[in-house]
Amino acid sequence: MGSIQCALINLPGMSHGCVASSTDFRTCKGSLLKLGVKKAHHYEARKSVAKIGRMGARMEGAGVGTEKGAGAAVGVAVKDEGLSFKVLKGRPLPFGSTARDGGVNFAIHSTRATSVTLCLFTLSDLQKGVVTKKIPLDPLLNKTGDVWHAFLPGTFEDLLYGYKVDGQYCAEEGQRYNPSCILLDPYAKAVISRGEYGVLGSGGNCWPQMAGMVPIPDDEFDWEGDLPLKLPQRDLFIYEMHVRGFTNHNSSRVNYPGTYLGMVEKLEHLKELGVNAIELMPCQEFNELEYYSYNPVMGDYKMNFWGYSTINFFSPMIRYAAAGVGNCGRDAIHEFKMLVREAHKRGIEVLMDVVFNHTAEGNEMGPTLSFRGLDNGVYYMLAPRLIAEAWDIGGLYQVGSFPHWGIWSEWNGQYRDIVRQFIKGTDGLAGAFAQSICGSPHLYQEGGRKPWHSINFVCAHDGFSLADLVSYNQKHNLANGEDNNDGEDHNNSWNCGEEGELVSLPVQHLRQRQMRNFIVCLMVSQGVPMLSMGDECGHTKGGNNNTYCHDNYVNYFRWDKKEESKTGFFNFCCLMAKFRSECESLGLEDFPTAERLQWHGHQPETTDWSESSRFVAFTIVDSMKGELYIAFNTSHLPVLVTLPTRPGFKWQPLVDTSKASPYDFLADDLPNRSIAIAQYAQFLNANIYPVSSYSSIILVLSPDGDS
Repeated sequence: MGSIQCALINLPGMSHGCVASSTDFRTCKGSLLKLGVKKAHHYEARKSVAKIGRMGARMEGAGVGTEKGAGAAVGVAVKDEGLSFKVLKGRPLPFGSTARDGGVNFAIHSTRATSVTLCLFTLSDLQKGVVTKKIPLDPLLNKTGDVWHAFLPGTFEDLLYGYKVDGQYCAEEGQRYNPSCILLDPYAKAVISRGEYGVLGSGGNCWPQMAGMVPIPDDEFDWEGDLPLKLPQRDLFIYEMHVRGFTNHNSSRVNYPGTYLGMVEKLEHLKELGVNAIELMPCQEFNELEYYSYNPVMGDYKMNFWGYSTINFFSPMIRYAAAGVGNCGRDAIHEFKMLVREAHKRGIEVLMDVVFNHTAEGNEMGPTLSFRGLDNGVYYMLAPRLIAEAWDIGGLYQVGSFPHWGIWSEWNGQYRDIVRQFIKGTDGLAGAFAQSICGSPHLYQEGGRKPWHSINFVCAHDGFSLADLVSYNQKHNLANGEDNNDGEDHNNSWNCGEEGELVSLPVQHLRQRQMRNFIVCLMVSQGVPMLSMGDECGHTKGGNNNTYCHDNYVNYFRWDKKEESKTGFFNFCCLMAKFRSECESLGLEDFPTAERLQWHGHQPETTDWSESSRFVAFTIVDSMKGELYIAFNTSHLPVLVTLPTRPGFKWQPLVDTSKASPYDFLADDLPNRSIAIAQYAQFLNANIYPVSSYSSIILVLSPDGDS
C-alpha cells in the first residue's frame, strides 16, 4: 500500500501512514483534518429573508457589501428562480470556505485555470445530481494571483458547494482540466455524498456527486475546557485501531456500532489496557465502495475497509458518524471532536494515520474528483518517486535513514522482523535482538534521534495478527478472492508445530507462551510500544495477512473474545503495560549505557553473541524498582541460569511466560501469591533460575530479609 507519516503538531510524526497528534485540531489552521469552523462576526443589518427556491438559505442584508477590505463596494448581481444576492470580490485567504463578516468567503487555488465556476447545491439537489446554482467567477474581480475567490453575504444553513474549473487539457504536461467535472474543494471541512456506510448511491452508483459543506457562523463545539495532553513521547503506549472495526461486531452492544460515538462508549477498554495514545486508521473522507464487487468466497461485497485512499484531508469520514450527512456534516464533525475530547479526558492522545503518496484519484487512469482537476501539477509530484512507511510497494526501504529533521518517528520495521525471528528461535540474531531491545541505536543514534523515535511493533493492521503470527506458517488469503496471490509471502511466522486453529493442547499452550513473549519484548524495549487492535484478546483473521477488503468479522473487534481472555492473555497484557508505566528505566530519554544496563548469558556478565545463541539476558537499574533482571530463552531446550550477585539483596520472581495464567505475572493482588513465590525459593536462594524453552522472565531485586 505504501504511505508516509508527517508531524503536524508538537508530537513527532511517525513513519507509516501519516501520524498527527490530535492536540492541535482546533488551533492549527494548517494541520490536516482541521475540523473547527471559525466563529464569524454575524452581520446585523436588514432582517430581510429571501426565499431562495430549493436552497432554503437565509440571506441577511442581501445586496449590502459588508466584507471589510475585500472590495465590498463592487458586486455582481446574480438572480435565479427567486435567488438574488451579491457576489463580492472576497479574499484569497484562507483557502476553503470560511464563515466570516456576515457571509461566507470562498477561495481556491489553481495555477493555470482559465475559468472557475462556484457550484451550489441543496442536499436534495445533490442527491439528484442537480446543481442548484452556478456562479461564474470574474477573473478581473475574483482572482488574486493564482487564487480564485468570492464572498457571498448571508447565512446558509443547508448549502453545499463545489467547483467547475476549465483550462488547457494537456496530459503530457500534467494539465488535466475538465469543465464537465464538479470538483471538491481540497479545504472543505465536510464532504457530503452518501450518508450510510456501504450503501450505494442512486441507481447503484458507487461514486455519486460529492460536495463540500458551506460553513455557518456560531457553529461552536463545547470542548469543556479540553487542552492538549502533551504526553512525552517516550511515555506513550500506542494502540493502532480502526473506528468502524472497533465496535461494529454485534458483541460490542454499543448504541451506535461502527461510529465515532460507538468508540466513545468503549474508551474504557483502552484505559483498562493501559493505552495512552490511539492511532486511528484513516478517518479522513474516503470511499469505502472503491473496490465494490461481489466476493463469492465470502458471499458479500469487497470494501475499501482500511481507507488508505483519501478523498479529502480536512474532512472527517462522514459515514463513521452516527449522524451521517445530518446537518450537512456538521454533526459528524462534532462527533469526531467528541471522540477526541472524551479520549483526552481519559488521558489518551489521538494520533491520525494519513497517507500522502496517493489519493482516491489514483494514477492517470483514475477519476477526477478534486486535486487533479484543480491543479494536477501542484497537488501531485508528477515525477515518479515513491517514499513511504519508511518502506513501500516500490521496494524502497528507508527505516533509519528516512529524512526526519529531528521531529519524525518511524514504525520500526526492522524491530518487527528481528523480534519475530528471534522469538521463534532463528539463529544468528542475538546481537540484533539486543540492539532492538535498546531502541535500535544502530538506526537512530548517529542521526541525533532518541530511542522514542522508534515505534516498536510486532504486528499491525497489514499482516498477521499476533495470534495468527504463532498459528500459521503460510498466508491464507483465499477469502480476498485473489487466489491467494495477494499479501506478503515472507511473514517470519511460526505455527508452533501445527497449522491453523484446530490443534493439539501442547501446541495451544506453546502459542500462548509465544504471544506472552512478544508482549514482554514490546514492554521492556526502549522506544514506543504499539499494539494492534484485537491482539490483546488473541484476535484471529484465519491466517489472512491482507484483510483490506473485509467489512465483516475478519476485521471486527470481538468483544465476546475479550470476555474469554479477561483472566488470561488480556490480563497479562494489562499487567505488563502497567509494569512498564511504573518503571523509569523502560522508557528512557536516551539510549542506555553500560552504567545502567549490563548484558548476561547463562552466567553473569558472560555473554554469547554467537550465531547459535538463542539466549539474551540483561539487568537494568531502575529508580522506581531498584533493578530488573530480564531474560529471553528462544531455544527448544531449557536453561539453568546463574543470576548476578547483589549482596544484601535477593531476586524475586515477577514474570515467567512459561507459567499458566494467572501465574505468568505474579501481581500483588494475585490469590495465593506467597505460595507461588515459595515454589521458586529453592532456586532463588541458590541465586539460580530455570528458564524454560521458548519463554521469558522478569525478576525484581528486593532487600534480602534473611541477610
